[in-house]
Amino acid sequence: MRAARRGAALLVLLLTVSACASIPESSEPKAVKEVDGSNTTIPINPPPDDIDALALVRSFVDKSASPASNHESARKHLAPAIERNWTPPPGMLIVENVDTIPATPPQPLPEGVQLVTLRADRVGRLLADSSFVPESGELTVDVRVERQGNGQWRITTPPPELVVSKASFSSAFRPVPVYFLDHDLSGVAPDLRYVVSQPATTLPRRVIELLTSGPSEGMRDAMRTAIPPGVHPKTNTTEAADGALEVNLSQLGDVSPETRRLIAAQVVYTLEGVSSARVRIKEEGMPLLPDGKDLRPTDMENYEADNLQRPDLPGLAVVSERVLVLDRQAKPIPGPAGSGEYDVVRAGRSPHGDKFAAVTRRPGGVALRVGDFGGQLAELPTVGNYMSKPTWRGEEETWTVVDGREVVRAMATATGWVPQTVDTRALPAGRPITDLRLSRDGTRVAAVIDDQVVVAGIGEQDGHAVLQRPVMLRAPQDVRITGVEWRQDESLVATTDSNNFPVFDLSVDGFRWEPYTAANLGQPLTAITVGPGGQVVVADRHGIWQAQDTEDVWSLVDAPIGGASIPFYPG
Repeated sequence: MRAARRGAALLVLLLTVSACASIPESSEPKAVKEVDGSNTTIPINPPPDDIDALALVRSFVDKSASPASNHESARKHLAPAIERNWTPPPGMLIVENVDTIPATPPQPLPEGVQLVTLRADRVGRLLADSSFVPESGELTVDVRVERQGNGQWRITTPPPELVVSKASFSSAFRPVPVYFLDHDLSGVAPDLRYVVSQPATTLPRRVIELLTSGPSEGMRDAMRTAIPPGVHPKTNTTEAADGALEVNLSQLGDVSPETRRLIAAQVVYTLEGVSSARVRIKEEGMPLLPDGKDLRPTDMENYEADNLQRPDLPGLAVVSERVLVLDRQAKPIPGPAGSGEYDVVRAGRSPHGDKFAAVTRRPGGVALRVGDFGGQLAELPTVGNYMSKPTWRGEEETWTVVDGREVVRAMATATGWVPQTVDTRALPAGRPITDLRLSRDGTRVAAVIDDQVVVAGIGEQDGHAVLQRPVMLRAPQDVRITGVEWRQDESLVATTDSNNFPVFDLSVDGFRWEPYTAANLGQPLTAITVGPGGQVVVADRHGIWQAQDTEDVWSLVDAPIGGASIPFYPG
């Protein structure tokens, strides 16, 4: 069924792209009035009269996050001659632990001139496409400050890039998932972006402009969009008189009804991140869909359902080389994986529950077995000394890491399961891969490489999977990452070797890291998985523990399964 949907969706998207050439020139988007932070009526005050040179530079870093009125808050820290000609560089360098100290100039400075060294720890960078990429290391830059005729200190040589404190960035911007198409073009997948949070009335326009501009730079090869190139909002995305959000797109060209439905799903799920209003989608002022009704996410839920966990499928656990159900009875699953015929080391169940993969012991190492859940599992020629827990991409392919180096995906064919090596040349060379998990939408992998989380997009080239644009998400507190799992398609959970910070919840781009409580957990943690509703489950030497939120105290799972087990949920 899913294979048929994939073929149909691919045909739909190809028809969409080919139809773009027929878009008439008269349907080009009209210029619309920009409404943004520069229209705010809130007065922007200059720095305090008695501020010293060191505090002025720190204040400049804090105020640079706000783009209102062409960064007027930051401009007021500059000398008048510099302020008039200052053009903020594109993007933002986000930092924390900001400090300023007097610099020692190579030559004596005139009276009323100071050189200030700005020091900070790099957090990451907001790119021009509103996506975030992490960075590490220290920033050190000298800033020249001069006393003006009125006695006030002002900056005359600002940093060459726009340096912004993390706290002020978090106050001025908010993360919003912008939705594109998943790996088989049959559902939606989120691409995390950051938009200016005020004025709130402009948020719908901002996210729709990001949507029509396409996926972010890092996900451009992993995600697709049903929106044809050149299609943009014809008018501002605004609230209609009856409270509905109205999105009016320029002409789409000759696209199929299914493509229109996919476009509607992308629009509705994207706007859900900034508004709870009904969505009215138009094309050149006419309804996008034949029925013309206003839409809510519940109207498009079939485009998200395949990428959500099924609540009716229980968790499982590998215990003493058998697979048991993670419940009060803890019965073995049907078939040789549960009976003990196979010596199961690790295992993974497909998202819909029909397929099963197991890493099993064999003379001299381990092998990968794949087949129907509850049935015989065919042993593939994929063997090694170590394999990571199998992870699934739909019902038709499962991935594992062999001996910390080679990533293999086993694909369902008419004649059986066929292993294929994944192109991992973009990953850090020569570093061991100890864990790897696929996102439920199939567009990304999260891996543990050299004790850090690495996230990469999944592209396809000539029928082969290629990992692209990997980004290392460096953990705080100098902890070492031991395991990772997707909590949602825009967030992860990770285990560490730390007693104080054993588990973190983090955003997929690494901007946010939130520690879970350490209460009740003991090192080492041997496994992590996520159940329906975001329930996080970890195993240590004493048992299997669960928590819903970062502030919850870990409680034992109600199952007669002790420590040294490996729990897992489908996916």
